Amino acid sequence: MKNITLVLLIIPLVNLFSQGVGINTISPRATLHVNGDFKFVPKLITATRLVGVMAGGDVKEIALGETFNITNGTLTVTPALDPNILKIGDIDQSSEASSKTQYDDFDIGVANTNQDRAIIRITGETSGYNVTGFTGGTDGRIIYYYNAQGNNVTFFNLNVGSAAKNQIITGSGSNEGISGEGVGEFIYDGTLGKWILINIRA
Repeated sequence: MKNITLVLLIIPLVNLFSQGVGINTISPRATLHVNGDFKFVPKLITATRLVGVMAGGDVKEIALGETFNITNGTLTVTPALDPNILKIGDIDQSSEASSKTQYDDFDIGVANTNQDRAIIRITGETSGYNVTGFTGGTDGRIIYYYNAQGNNVTFFNLNVGSAAKNQIITGSGSNEGISGEGVGEFIYDGTLGKWILINIRA
């Protein structure tokens, strides 16, 4: 008799219908409809989505947009930027300038310190120098390489000094350079796996 009593107590709490399962409700409106508190303990996952309760009580999974990030369990929001504003990042070459004239796989921070910078200002050279490629290229990434000094820079075309994915295509088939202060415009082509030199403004 005790077993029968337990079964009768449980049945009103969990209702099975073809349209879903209801807990503390006789009219489930979802696959699982919980009327009251619940606890969700996920397995180890990469945080890429949020789970939120909508106005009607529905629990929905919400994809994160480009301006929302979860870092160490904390949601952060990146402010929307005016597309007409180009931030400037700095690279000071003075520590290597006296011993280095060619920069292979040049890390100018496009994947880390300057990842949100479009204009990369280069300073600190003591003489002319060469660049055979840049690290951190992603499809569509645009950089304006601002040689903010009087020393010349030459960009080498498809030079094996840099890894294939970091190399530069100048477009002319020859090496191209900036005489003194000026800007080289590059875009990364993910299909080719190369930086394309679009223009030089001297």
